[in-house]
Amino acid sequence: MRKIIAFFTAAVLAVFMIPTFIPAVSSLFSRDDVQIADENTGAITAGSFDKPFTVSVYRCDLNTVESHDFEEYITGVLAGEMPPTYNIEALSAQAVAARSYILSKAEAYFNGQIPEEHHGAMICTNPNHCKAWRDLTAAKASWDVRYANDYEDKIRSAVKRTEGEYMTYKGEVVKAYFYAMSSGRTENVEDVWGTALPYLRSVDSREDAMSDGFESLSTFDLSSLCSRLKAARQDFSMSDASDFEEKPERTDGGSVVKIKIGNTEFKGSELREILGLRSANFTVTSDGDKLTFKVKGYGHGVGMSQNGANVLAERGMKYREILSHYYTDVNIVNLYKKL
Repeated sequence: MRKIIAFFTAAVLAVFMIPTFIPAVSSLFSRDDVQIADENTGAITAGSFDKPFTVSVYRCDLNTVESHDFEEYITGVLAGEMPPTYNIEALSAQAVAARSYILSKAEAYFNGQIPEEHHGAMICTNPNHCKAWRDLTAAKASWDVRYANDYEDKIRSAVKRTEGEYMTYKGEVVKAYFYAMSSGRTENVEDVWGTALPYLRSVDSREDAMSDGFESLSTFDLSSLCSRLKAARQDFSMSDASDFEEKPERTDGGSVVKIKIGNTEFKGSELREILGLRSANFTVTSDGDKLTFKVKGYGHGVGMSQNGANVLAERGMKYREILSHYYTDVNIVNLYKKL
């Protein structure tokens, strides 16, 4: 983990109070009364922040940088990332996970690693860079009018009851990845993105296997499949639909590590992207000139399964227990000073 400069927390506070103009990082270190947990880790100290404060957000849909109250921003993340029909405990777990993930993004930001797509803001509304976000008014307009007010109340309640809460591991903010549905077991983070983290380990999530949408099928005729794969790998060739590796190497979570199709070896994650599969946990069968991919789960598989969290909540598990299940050996602390 990269070391953040000693006054990291003071910098975060200063930028959150300046929504649309982001000055040079060196000009932000004006407060000496805010401490960090550990100068060697750069971890944020619980209780170091005043409230309320604002955060700068690049709205991809409007091409503007906006100022949002941090907790109100988290409310929009919930509206964009999790169905409002989910149990309040699952929504609360999502609020803590989202808050943790966004705070973890600050590390790269204050090291000057600001993606061009952010247009100077700390975070954006593109889920490929940060997390999905929806204006709550727009979200309500898309919900069943009979329940829209109840959904809004439930989302706001999930944010309010967890206000300021985020996860740490040995004092550092947790990169709290989450996704729609596991394939029955979550993935070790290094099997997906290459770098191991002790709190993102493969854990059981069998609850997902009993949910609607757990399995999906994607069928391709030979010519269509070859066209897609050849576009990604120019030297690809395949003689017939049965020319694929039947027992590929798999991760602890069940995803395909790599698989040979025709004359070319593909990573499971690469094939997922090329073919638009819902996950990298798949099996392949052929029938004539057609290949069918039977896929389990939906998403990258690292961290919390949102569907699994909802099933656990429906069974009576509280949000802190849900988080402790999906994120190994984490602590839940609060960002804000006690009044």
